[in-house]
Amino acid sequence: MNAPVQIRKSDTVERLRRLATLEGKSITDLVDEMARERDRSHTIRSEAEVQRRIAAAEETVRRFQALPIIGPLLTDDDLYDEHGLPE
Repeated sequence: MNAPVQIRKSDTVERLRRLATLEGKSITDLVDEMARERDRSHTIRSEAEVQRRIAAAEETVRRFQALPIIGPLLTDDDLYDEHGLPE
């Protein structure tokens, strides 16, 4: 375990004490709850960003698949020689 956290800013310490008193919690419990809430918030934002990117990729695929096919479709024989090397 790492060394304990020490807060050197007196106004921050006072703010934490005041909030802990108002909420009927210890400073440790208050800080733990605040850290968990921030962590959860970052996780939710990260998951939302992943979903946004997936949706954007799916839209790109949908638009690509909607394009007309122009000319004949190429096969492996069109692209590679008898040894499997690109032509």
